[in-house]
This record gives sequence, structure tokens and C-alpha cells, in this order.
Amino acid sequence: ADALWFEPAILTTMDVTTDGFGFMLVFGDLVWVPFTYSLQARYCLERPQTLSNAFLALILIVKCLGYAIFRGSNLQKNWFRNDHNDPRVAHLTYLPTKRGTRLITSGWWGIARHVNYLG
Repeated sequence: ADALWFEPAILTTMDVTTDGFGFMLVFGDLVWVPFTYSLQARYCLERPQTLSNAFLALILIVKCLGYAIFRGSNLQKNWFRNDHNDPRVAHLTYLPTKRGTRLITSGWWGIARHVNYLG
């Protein structure tokens, strides 16, 4: 649902704009993603654990925080990429690059180069 709701932001990512449709995309979508996304479930099935409600709440809080970082940083990048004068991102500082693009140096992207990977 996230990809459908935020589709305009996904269509400007490097995966779509630069990499194109090739072996890595096909292999990743058909093999790597299903394999890695199912590892946690397999681990839980093979090594059952009893978790307290407090621990389950902690897991949910960490998951929600990670999603907020992921979504917030990607939205910030997309808004800046589309219009750096947008009021939501006009306060961000940036460095101009040789290619003519802008490298964000504040906000989520001032914390780390790929802060969206933390989510």
C-alpha cells in the first residue's frame, strides 16, 4: 500500500530513473526480496519464543519509528527534488553539484547520506 500511496516519490528514485529494467531488477524482485523478506518468519517458526506484551510493544514502536524515518526522509527528498522552493523544504540547505543537481545538507539528509535506509 505504501508504494501505491507514495507512487510519485517512487517514480523518481534511482532504481526507476537510472538502472532500467535488467537482470538486477528482475533477480532482486523475483529472488532476493522474497528470500530476504521471509527469513524472519522462518527464524520465528523454527525457534519459537515467548515474548512479553512490553517487548512486543517495544518491537512495534521501533518498527513505527523506522517507518517514520524512512517515509519522512524519502518524502523530504522527493519534495526537494520536485521543487526546492516548496515551503515544506525551502528551509533546507544544499550544495550545488557539478552535474547541476543539489545535494541536501540539512534535515534528514544532513544526518546521514542514506538516512532512509535506517527505516
